[in-house]
Amino acid sequence: MGKLKDNLASIAALIAAVVAIGGGFIKYGEITTKLSAIESSQGVDITPIAEQLNKNKTNIEVLKTEIQLLKAIIKEIKVESKNPLGG
Repeated sequence: MGKLKDNLASIAALIAAVVAIGGGFIKYGEITTKLSAIESSQGVDITPIAEQLNKNKTNIEVLKTEIQLLKAIIKEIKVESKNPLGG
Protein backbone atom coordinates (compact mmCIF):
# COMPACT_ATOMS: atom_id res chain seq x y z
CA MET A 1 0.00 0.00 0.00
CA GLY A 2 2.92 2.38 0.79
CA LYS A 3 4.45 1.80 -2.64
CA LEU A 4 1.12 2.64 -4.30
CA LYS A 5 0.92 5.92 -2.36
CA ASP A 6 4.48 6.76 -3.41
CA ASN A 7 3.65 6.02 -7.05
CA LEU A 8 0.49 8.11 -6.88
CA ALA A 9 2.40 10.95 -5.23
CA SER A 10 5.04 10.76 -7.97
CA ILE A 11 2.39 10.80 -10.69
CA ALA A 12 0.61 13.74 -9.01
CA ALA A 13 3.89 15.65 -8.80
CA LEU A 14 4.62 14.90 -12.45
CA ILE A 15 1.14 16.09 -13.50
CA ALA A 16 1.55 19.26 -11.42
CA ALA A 17 4.92 19.95 -13.05
CA VAL A 18 3.47 19.43 -16.56
CA VAL A 19 0.51 21.70 -15.78
CA ALA A 20 2.83 24.40 -14.40
CA ILE A 21 5.10 24.25 -17.43
CA GLY A 22 2.09 24.28 -19.76
CA GLY A 23 0.69 27.30 -17.93
CA GLY A 24 4.01 29.08 -18.38
CA PHE A 25 3.94 28.42 -22.12
CA ILE A 26 0.35 29.66 -22.34
CA LYS A 27 1.25 32.89 -20.52
CA TYR A 28 4.28 33.34 -22.77
CA GLY A 29 2.03 32.95 -25.82
CA GLU A 30 -0.42 35.53 -24.49
CA ILE A 31 2.34 38.04 -23.83
CA THR A 32 3.84 37.45 -27.28
CA THR A 33 0.43 37.95 -28.91
CA LYS A 34 -0.16 41.20 -27.01
CA LEU A 35 3.29 42.51 -27.95
CA SER A 36 2.68 41.69 -31.61
CA ALA A 37 -0.62 43.55 -31.50
CA ILE A 38 1.04 46.59 -29.93
CA GLU A 39 3.86 46.59 -32.48
CA SER A 40 1.47 46.42 -35.42
CA SER A 41 -0.82 49.20 -34.20
CA GLN A 42 -0.70 52.42 -36.19
CA GLY A 43 -0.74 54.81 -33.25
CA VAL A 44 -2.31 58.26 -33.24
CA ASP A 45 -3.47 59.82 -36.50
CA ILE A 46 -1.89 63.28 -36.70
CA THR A 47 -3.08 64.07 -40.23
CA PRO A 48 -5.64 66.70 -39.11
CA ILE A 49 -2.99 68.45 -37.03
CA ALA A 50 -0.54 68.47 -39.94
CA GLU A 51 -3.22 69.90 -42.27
CA GLN A 52 -4.03 72.66 -39.78
CA LEU A 53 -0.32 73.42 -39.41
CA ASN A 54 0.03 73.81 -43.19
CA LYS A 55 -3.01 76.14 -43.25
CA ASN A 56 -1.49 78.20 -40.45
CA LYS A 57 1.81 78.47 -42.31
CA THR A 58 -0.04 79.73 -45.39
CA ASN A 59 -1.99 82.25 -43.31
CA ILE A 60 1.23 83.49 -41.72
CA GLU A 61 2.81 84.06 -45.13
CA VAL A 62 -0.27 86.00 -46.29
CA LEU A 63 -0.18 88.12 -43.14
CA LYS A 64 3.54 88.83 -43.62
CA THR A 65 2.83 90.05 -47.15
CA GLU A 66 -0.02 92.25 -45.93
CA ILE A 67 2.23 93.75 -43.24
CA GLN A 68 4.87 94.57 -45.85
CA LEU A 69 2.20 96.23 -48.00
CA LEU A 70 0.89 98.25 -45.05
CA LYS A 71 4.43 99.35 -44.15
CA ALA A 72 4.94 100.52 -47.74
CA ILE A 73 1.66 102.47 -47.63
CA ILE A 74 2.63 104.09 -44.31
CA LYS A 75 6.03 105.04 -45.72
CA GLU A 76 4.35 106.56 -48.77
CA ILE A 77 1.96 108.55 -46.56
CA LYS A 78 4.90 109.84 -44.49
CA VAL A 79 6.73 110.94 -47.65
CA GLU A 80 3.61 112.72 -48.96
CA SER A 81 3.00 114.47 -45.65
CA LYS A 82 6.56 115.87 -45.65
CA ASN A 83 6.25 117.25 -49.18
CA PRO A 84 4.98 120.85 -48.99
CA LEU A 85 3.73 120.68 -52.59
CA GLY A 86 1.91 117.40 -52.18
CA GLY A 87 -1.75 116.87 -51.55
